[in-house]
Amino acid sequence: MSAIDKSKIIEAINQTDDERILFAINRLLKIDDDIPEWHKPILEQRLKDIQEGKAIFHDWDEIKSSLFPSK
Repeated sequence: MSAIDKSKIIEAINQTDDERILFAINRLLKIDDDIPEWHKPILEQRLKDIQEGKAIFHDWDEIKSSLFPSK
């Protein structure tokens, strides 16, 4: 898979709902070329947590504002 295709997947993750995030993560897991072996179990666990309803999601704007409070 080319870098352009991966950027499209990352963009899809950032702009879609949970079901599409699952699809994107699943696609990434099937791409063995560029994923380090140590990262695959992490992605698999995250996918499992999402499927089982155990994942916790946070609003990106809230995270950004907590990391970078306005001055």
